Amino acid sequence: MLFGSALDTEAQDDPTGQDRVLLRGRVIDEQTRSPIEGAIVMPIGSLSGYMTDSLGLWVLEVDPSRFGYPISVEQLGYSHVEATLAPTAPEEFTTVKLPPNPIALEGLQVLVDRFERRRRFSYGSVRVLDQARLLRSGGSAYDLVRREVPFARPCPADSNKLCAMRRGRRITVSLCIDEVPAWGGAAELDTYDPSELYLVEIYGRGQQVRVYTRWFVEQTMRRGRTLQPLVWGCA
Repeated sequence: MLFGSALDTEAQDDPTGQDRVLLRGRVIDEQTRSPIEGAIVMPIGSLSGYMTDSLGLWVLEVDPSRFGYPISVEQLGYSHVEATLAPTAPEEFTTVKLPPNPIALEGLQVLVDRFERRRRFSYGSVRVLDQARLLRSGGSAYDLVRREVPFARPCPADSNKLCAMRRGRRITVSLCIDEVPAWGGAAELDTYDPSELYLVEIYGRGQQVRVYTRWFVEQTMRRGRTLQPLVWGCA
């Protein structure tokens, strides 16, 4: 699944696609009317879409249609919305209102509190890359980790593991994806686009990196699962 950001519209446009049109709009909370960041907007039936920026803005490049433009919009904590935009939508600015899902929002807040509580009781420093930071990231999740963890590279002796330098010594990074070890190491991390992620936690100077996908967060919210203690590592 491919995602773009409403911040890099020009880079996403295909200069050869002269017959294609742009749909533009904003996603807001139905009750508060505040913009929703990180919502996924996709044409129905497509594998590509856009993630809204801090202003809730989105843009889609689609083939022109005289029958309208069906789109879907979703975000954690809100009800999923599907709508068919009018054939005149390319000439308009569309505002999509997402209704909050009280149960999902409560589950999300509980999970956020658990993340924060676990970080408070950890030893050493913790860097947190939230959705806003991830949204601005380019490349894959592996590229993101390499930028945040000094000298992070596949280990010379085992390319399935990730190594970093600390005080002149090479250390193996404990890499977890959705609370389980990333057995594929750098290669597995490279398969994730930052827009698929909800949160990345970097402990210490990169000794442990914990990556959480939007899918994992949604499933954890629904099932009320607890987070593993950090002392368990990626077990």
